[in-house]
Amino acid sequence: MIRNLLSAVFLLFFLSNSVSGTGFSFGIHYSSDLLYLDDENPIQKFNPAAEIEITNLIPHIGIKLRGSQIAFTDNKDNLTSYKYTPVTLVSTFDLLPFIESQWLEISMETGFGIYLWKGLRNNKVITLPGDTKMNEKDFGFVGGFTVQSRINRFFALAFSSRYNYIASSDIYRYGFSDKDEKIWENGLGLVFVLK
Repeated sequence: MIRNLLSAVFLLFFLSNSVSGTGFSFGIHYSSDLLYLDDENPIQKFNPAAEIEITNLIPHIGIKLRGSQIAFTDNKDNLTSYKYTPVTLVSTFDLLPFIESQWLEISMETGFGIYLWKGLRNNKVITLPGDTKMNEKDFGFVGGFTVQSRINRFFALAFSSRYNYIASSDIYRYGFSDKDEKIWENGLGLVFVLK
């Protein structure tokens, strides 16, 4: 797993350096994540995440790969928890294309992701009647923005806000009240930048 991640980092770094004017960055983020499960009151948890970005792949447009692992405990039942592993790929759009600034960047992002998730009770995957296991892989969509400010030549602080919509393939699989889940992330990150 670590070897694959390092290979992806080096590949993206090579790609970013092979196209003139592109930049490469990677960093860690710490976010407040709100899970809207079946349109109920949200469950909140603070979680770490990591991301890799190539900027200006096309002038003022880049791509960002982001991954995290989010664990939520149900507010009503402390024995039940949900673990989500979202992996998203988004396009980033520079919102200040006419201002040449290396110290401040504001970008909008939109894309899609794969959301691996499972429901757990006492740390075991929940099995429902009919031998249905609550262990899923769904696709979803993400949109948001990032404000990034350089603190020196190689490091930047970033604030990000993103909304993830997880589209279930079988929306009523876990009962009539089962709805598509939503995750809203708001967090800060430290980013290593090569431009």
